[in-house]
Amino acid sequence: MKRNVNILFLGLGSIGQRHLRNLKKLLSNKVNFYAYRRTRHVPLLDNKGNKIKGEIEKKFNISIISDLNFVDEFNIDIVFITNPSSHHINSVLRLKNLKNIYIFIEKPLDSSLKNYNQFLKHLRKNKINVFVGYNMRFHPGYIKLKNILRNGKVVRNVRYAIYKFSENLKDYHNYENYKTSYAARRELGGGVCLTSIHEIDMMLDLFGNAKLLRSHCDNLSSLKLNVEDFSLSFYKNFLFKKKVISLIILDFFQINKERYIKIICDNGEIFLDLNNYFLKIIKKNKIKTYKFIKNKNLMYINEIKLFLNFFKKRKKIPDQYNEKNAFKSLQLALEIKKKF
Repeated sequence: MKRNVNILFLGLGSIGQRHLRNLKKLLSNKVNFYAYRRTRHVPLLDNKGNKIKGEIEKKFNISIISDLNFVDEFNIDIVFITNPSSHHINSVLRLKNLKNIYIFIEKPLDSSLKNYNQFLKHLRKNKINVFVGYNMRFHPGYIKLKNILRNGKVVRNVRYAIYKFSENLKDYHNYENYKTSYAARRELGGGVCLTSIHEIDMMLDLFGNAKLLRSHCDNLSSLKLNVEDFSLSFYKNFLFKKKVISLIILDFFQINKERYIKIICDNGEIFLDLNNYFLKIIKKNKIKTYKFIKNKNLMYINEIKLFLNFFKKRKKIPDQYNEKNAFKSLQLALEIKKKF
């Protein structure tokens, strides 16, 4: 493509602005940015989510589109759906005049499957490729863990796995009151099950399709939320006809942040600390530790690089990254949430 790439954003909160900065870095001056906006003012944020001086439109030379009915006039190539989860699928359906484009949807696919079939028909009719962003798959420790499991030489016969995510919602976004954030609001697709759907996605990615065995959702903290702030769920995974039991624990109130994966095998265990960027292989008389460069944004950079590679080569996005994969994790998360 000789002309500049035209990219439209629907949603420019913290994750939208992170993708915006990374796209500018990767594409330099070969990109034109557009944003769908009506009236809401969006503060300019830095990499850590802190408000900084300036206007986002001026900093990134963003052209504002106020009516999506005329969006086809701007020759849009790529759309980033980075608004609240409950708007994701409907946002795609509103792009009725765009064809042969690539769409990046920030996880989860949505907060409901109500319009999923209509969404699929829309994608087929307009020949749209969708990539759903699960940045944790691009964590260097997670990539190492996946390679170890696929290699099969270091550990034998995985029996069960534990996935833990804990973070106090008060520390989630520095620029806003936690009670008004999307993660705290039911109508925007909030709650710990959807906000931290990465754990379900990683489980499916590592060990294949899963059957939910038992789960419990609750509101245990003093945060006064109208969404679940705690979730405990058990699964049976099936990969290459081998059975693996998975336990996922999520909460929005623990003071000390934790995010880890622990895998128990016949000849030892693997512990991956996703927050502190190290992995340990623990055997009877031996511990081997791998340390990784702690650069959170690199995950997002590599995620966008892969997406742009599909776009530049006009390739169909594989199922492991598209709406079909994202459907599986969302279906499980919603099955847990319905019990709250």
